[in-house]
Amino acid sequence: MGYRQVYFRINSKYAYGSGWSNDDKAAEAFKEETRRLFQEAGWTLQISKNKSVCDTAVKGQQDLYLHPMNFSGVILEEDIPTIEALLAKAATFQCRGTDCYETYLELSDEDYWALLETQKAEITAVILEQFKTKRRNLYKSGEAAMNIAQRFTVRRLCDKEGNRNKANLYVSQLIESLIAEGRLITARTKNGTGIRTATKAEWQEHTPPLVDKDYLSRLAG
Repeated sequence: MGYRQVYFRINSKYAYGSGWSNDDKAAEAFKEETRRLFQEAGWTLQISKNKSVCDTAVKGQQDLYLHPMNFSGVILEEDIPTIEALLAKAATFQCRGTDCYETYLELSDEDYWALLETQKAEITAVILEQFKTKRRNLYKSGEAAMNIAQRFTVRRLCDKEGNRNKANLYVSQLIESLIAEGRLITARTKNGTGIRTATKAEWQEHTPPLVDKDYLSRLAG
């Protein structure tokens, strides 16, 4: 088992669209109880001073944002039953269910890059397939590259917000390399620089084109 993005679905006196309905006592009771439950279970509470922002419970690399409709965050999958048992003790709310989503890995930047390197042949094949067009005067934009990067994205504990997604940079650099090799062709279009996959004949006859460095850097952003 590993780390997963998890949502514990919560029923409380808080309602979507109307909030606590000016029931300050209910809101305060909810906060006090959630803080007590998690602190007694060994979690650290990051107390929000902003009324519009909820507390966050933290334990090691686990975190849960304690919204009165969903307790959500990245936690150890094996700890889900323990947290469900903890929430079952509550009097101010009830947990009506649990939903698990993406897996998160303990992966450094270097290990992430190494993982992408092992997939280079597959990523190259996807790039060439995605940039194929029916005619030589048709080109695709950078959105295609971003979609490819998303396909090979790995969610990591050290980058839960995805601000250092190495797949974006890896795909952009691989596209640059394929352009230099003549396997991809670029052209100026009304939407900026476009890319398409070269035909076999074009690839064999190619001369290195001018690479739009600014465009490629935007893909990596």
